[in-house]
Amino acid sequence: MTRVRDAVITVLCVAVLTPLLVLVTSAAGIGPRHWSGVPLSGVQLPFLESGPISSGTRPAALDEVTDALIAMDHRGWTAVYTGTDGLVHVEVTRLNHALLRDLGGDYGGDTVGLVYSPLTPPMWPGGPGDGTPAVETTWQRTDPVGTWVTLLIGFPWQLGSVLLLTAIAWALVLRRRRVRRAPHG
Repeated sequence: MTRVRDAVITVLCVAVLTPLLVLVTSAAGIGPRHWSGVPLSGVQLPFLESGPISSGTRPAALDEVTDALIAMDHRGWTAVYTGTDGLVHVEVTRLNHALLRDLGGDYGGDTVGLVYSPLTPPMWPGGPGDGTPAVETTWQRTDPVGTWVTLLIGFPWQLGSVLLLTAIAWALVLRRRRVRRAPHG
């Protein structure tokens, strides 16, 4: 029973700490990179908010990225602007591997960054396209499960850090258990 409990604790720690570490490093301004190369440049949550500052300029890449987002079949982006860091920032209400993969493949991490802002209301009901409004619930618009999976396995440095820290913690716990069980003599 102890092994099952230990396994459950390990899975829960990794499942909670990895997304939390990604969000905290993004809020700290470190900009964790997804495996596609696109950084998470900012977070806008009630108690964790940090993001790039708009530069007010309009480089050619801004129009390119905006046109590409309109042509893509990804919903959930609410704003596109250029930051003072030179990146084109796409504000999104949900994170998913497909959007990050497409942006990373087309532009790379030196051109585009994402700002995760799940509480931002949609700009239009159905998104750009044929004008047919698609009514989405908040759950559909923010896709918390898909975002959690992306935060969990999409950022390799944070996942590796959490796995390493978890392994070290379990090594210390197991060592302590052995010391307790050893006969004192």
